[in-house]
Order: sequence, then C-alpha cells, then structure tokens
Amino acid sequence: MAKLLRWHRKRSYAFTLVELLVVIAIIGILVGLLLPAVQAAREAARRMQCSNNLKQLTLASLNYESAYKRFPSAMNGPIVLPANWGGSWESSRGHHSAWLQMLPFIEQTPLYNTISAGPAEGGMTQDRPFGPHSLRPYTAYQARISAFLCPSDPGSTTMGWSSAQAPICYATNFGDSTRGTDGRHNGEWGSPNARGMFGIVWSSPGVRVVGPGAGKRMGAVSDGTSNTLCFSEITVFNGQGKIHGHYTTMPRDTFRAGPIACMATRGPNGTIVGPLPSSHHRHGESWASGFTMNSGFCAILPPNAPSCANGRGEWQEGIYTANSYHTGGVNASMVDGSVHFISESIDTGNLAAPIPVSGPSPYGVWGSLGTSSGGEVAQLPQ
Repeated sequence: MAKLLRWHRKRSYAFTLVELLVVIAIIGILVGLLLPAVQAAREAARRMQCSNNLKQLTLASLNYESAYKRFPSAMNGPIVLPANWGGSWESSRGHHSAWLQMLPFIEQTPLYNTISAGPAEGGMTQDRPFGPHSLRPYTAYQARISAFLCPSDPGSTTMGWSSAQAPICYATNFGDSTRGTDGRHNGEWGSPNARGMFGIVWSSPGVRVVGPGAGKRMGAVSDGTSNTLCFSEITVFNGQGKIHGHYTTMPRDTFRAGPIACMATRGPNGTIVGPLPSSHHRHGESWASGFTMNSGFCAILPPNAPSCANGRGEWQEGIYTANSYHTGGVNASMVDGSVHFISESIDTGNLAAPIPVSGPSPYGVWGSLGTSSGGEVAQLPQ
C-alpha cells in the first residue's frame, strides 16, 4: 500500500514550459482583445463628461441672458480708467472673456468677486476693478475650473503661459468670418452684430462696451437658436508643433481671399506645415482672455483642421478652428442648450470663397451653423 501511494505521488503533474507559454499567450490575446474595448469605454466616458461640461456652460450663458437680457460679449472690461487712476493702462484693457463674465453662473461667484475687486497685483500698484489685463500673472487667473476642462485633453492638466494662466478647452463662436478675431473691432461700430454669437462690442471707435449684458440679444439670433452654434471645443497647446492648440502664420489677405489656403497647411500625423510662432500666445491657454486665439473659434474650416493667424500674438486676425482629442470630430452646443457631436467631415461648402462680410455663409452647413443671422436654412446633420 505504501508503495502504491508513493507511486501516485510520483505521478502528480506540474505545468510544463510549453503549457506555461500557451497560457501566457492566451492571456496576452485576451488582454489584446479587451484593452481597446476598455480604452474605448474610458474615452466614451470622457467624451460624455466633456459634452456635459458644454451643456452646463451653455445653460449658464442662457441664465446670464435671462438676467441681463443679453449674452456675454467675447471681450469685456474697463479700458479707459477714471482720472484718479491717472489714465493708466494697467487695467483689464477690455480683455476679459465671456467665460470670466459667466463665473457667477457656474458657481464661481467668490472668484468673480475677487477679480471684480481687483487686488493690487499682476503689475498694478493699487486696487482696480477687473484688473489687471488677462496677460498678466494674476493669482485669480490661475484658478483651475473643472467646468472649463475636457478630460480627453492632456493639456487640461497643465498650466498655460509659464504657469501664469489656467487653461480652457472650450471656445465661443465667432462665426464664419475672421474680421473681429483680432480683438480690435468687428467693423460694426455700436452694435454687437458679429457674424457669430460672440464678438467684440464697441460703442464707438476705440471704446468697448463695458458691463453685464454687453453682448448679443436673443432676438438677434434670427437663424434660430437650434441652428446657431454657441460653444465648441479647442485643444490646449502641447508644444509638439501639431494642429492641437497651435497655429501657423499666414498673411491676412491670403486667408481672407480663401480659407482653403489655411487648410493646405495640414501636414502628416497632425502636424502643421508652415512657420510656428515662438511666442506663448496659443489656443486654450487662458480662460480669462477673450481673444479668439485664446478662447474662441471660427466656423470656417471643419473641426480638427489647422488654424492660421496673421502673425504672432493673441491680437492677430486669424482662422481659429475648433478641435479636440475625440476621434472624428468635436462636441458643440447650440444656443438652445442642446449639445451635439460634429463630425470633422461636415460640409464646409466652398473654402475657396473669400471671407464674407454679410449674407449667407459660403462655407456649407458648418459655416451656416456659425452665423446667427445669415439667413441660411442649414440644420444639423442627423
């Protein structure tokens, strides 16, 4: 009996090397099959969070309009200071973005109150309301606000402008025109009648309209709130010389004559073919700055296409394109509060047509959705 037990113990099996290799191979195959599905599920969740952010921001803009009977303007803030400030330009210079104006409507009232009180820092020698301007290193402008950040964008975890500013992944709609994207004027003195929902509003040459509700009235959206873009996505500069968060320089007359010239700057693997400015003025690097380069977009080139500017600096006229890290397109909200995923293959009409100043957009469905009163009948693709 003892011999039989010993014989059975000798016959007990262990895994051979071949069997171990087979098991490892099977596990590797399963991981290879499951990992893309897990990554896709995570990206779907991030995209949903991004879409929800846009939803909440658009509702905030509608609440702003309900309170002030106008939407926020793309840029706002004091320019000419009272006499007792000596006429100094150390003020906001009218740079403040629509996002800053909306802070009380996204549960950021304390931050808004701090900015409106204007503590003496960022180059200011005394307290000045809504100062300093948005290019200064200012503590309040370094506040990271989760509602402004898309989790799919790796740049959302960084700080812009050498840690002087906090980034933003969303942008206001400047319509299908480049005029007014330089932050100086939109050619329509005394009226917020920019082609898009947001523009630079002036009461007379050289003086911006200041105060709550300086933007467009709801009644001015004659194309319909469900047919007019409100906000979309932009990506934060990543320093890699690619389309995401960056732009190339091109003479203004070139892209005004036909945006297709800017489209031609797309290189392989998402790179940009053309000169890259060495400055820190890039897309998505400051939620406080209302310049189109920093926190706006144009509905001209399709989503995830290149951006082009007249030169270095956030005050340059340009085609600033909506883009994201989502595969195949961007999230975008309409003025009615709805949010949609816009394909990068959306119809953009005739990109060889010159930049319009009035009338229907020549840039297909995308351009038509960008105008608030262009008279088009285009609707969102189903």
